[in-house]
Amino acid sequence: MAKNLIPEIACMLGVKVGEKFKVKGDDELTYRFTSDGLKLTYNNNMEISGSAASAALIALLNGKDEIAKLPWKPNLNERYWTFMSSLEGRKLYVLNYMWDNSVIDVALHKVGWVYRTQEEAKSALPKVAKELGVEYKL
Repeated sequence: MAKNLIPEIACMLGVKVGEKFKVKGDDELTYRFTSDGLKLTYNNNMEISGSAASAALIALLNGKDEIAKLPWKPNLNERYWTFMSSLEGRKLYVLNYMWDNSVIDVALHKVGWVYRTQEEAKSALPKVAKELGVEYKL
């Protein structure tokens, strides 16, 4: 039996098997590699036929299309890091929450303030504080 190269192909293209992504210039389709190949979905719920996926894979492999990574989104009950203002007055600091699909979770994700690690959030904090015109503390 031959070796499945899909995980290596996904890695070479900068994504992981199962990770959803877009293609630059195409906002309607969502892509993801599975162990069986490339899967395309329309509006994240309707899977597109295999021939379209094959054409999309070829376009990615020959460099005609380029992957646009999606912001990381935690799974239900997964920890993430973000910012909060302190009681000291208008200072931002980093803290973690548990993802539960709350309005706050979704709003933070929409503005791009959801991070996998504390280090990622800390490195983003100075830029966010500057954009908001507030101080911060690490």
